[in-house]
Amino acid sequence: MDKTEIKCRFRRSVESYEENATVQKLIAERLFQLLEKYSEEVLFRILEVGCGTGLFTRKLKRKCEDSILVINDIVEEMCCKTSAVCEIDRNNFLVGDIECIPLPGTFDAIVSSSTFQWLNHPKAVFKKFAEHLTTEGILAFSTFGKENLYELKTITHQGLVYPDRIEWTKLLAEDFDVLYTEEAKHTLYFSDPIDIIRHIKRTGVNAVGRADGWTKGRLDHFCAEYRLLFSSSRGLPLTYHPM
Repeated sequence: MDKTEIKCRFRRSVESYEENATVQKLIAERLFQLLEKYSEEVLFRILEVGCGTGLFTRKLKRKCEDSILVINDIVEEMCCKTSAVCEIDRNNFLVGDIECIPLPGTFDAIVSSSTFQWLNHPKAVFKKFAEHLTTEGILAFSTFGKENLYELKTITHQGLVYPDRIEWTKLLAEDFDVLYTEEAKHTLYFSDPIDIIRHIKRTGVNAVGRADGWTKGRLDHFCAEYRLLFSSSRGLPLTYHPM
């Protein structure tokens, strides 16, 4: 994956992300519920990977207001926005690609909501996390499964390759005791294919972006195919597959 392009997409969506991240909000809430269930009562030092605009950070802050919370994002503007909303000291910013940057010390928890689908080398990242967690430290994260945005991939033949839950579990088991996994489906409905493209772009997850651009012909083909293949009584579906 081209991290420079990913960074540019998310930088463009700093102001529009939260209003359009309907499913990501549900995912953040579910992840927080599971973190509360499986983590120790007190987490002194926490690293959040891919903080975005702070959807998950706000929940962490309420639960762990006395903890040291270090926030990471590949986009500095995301860290700044989250810092302002959650009152996090700039000294606790960790800006950059989590696959490349060094981690500062050890943590009681490393958490991440809707980010790990962007990892090029998850196995190496998990090993890195294991080295920076305390003995009883916990890694809690959500990502996406194989059927995520499958309508778009069906038509454009573009999109991320998502490991399934079994593959993620095998990767994790090399360095962690896996306590719990689950997966779900969330479907949004739209009246027009153009609205789907706008929704994706406004959340930064531009799975329908093209390196060679959209021509009128390509756009017309996309809209016609989407209506032909996926029209329903509720409208045009867009599937999210969180894990």
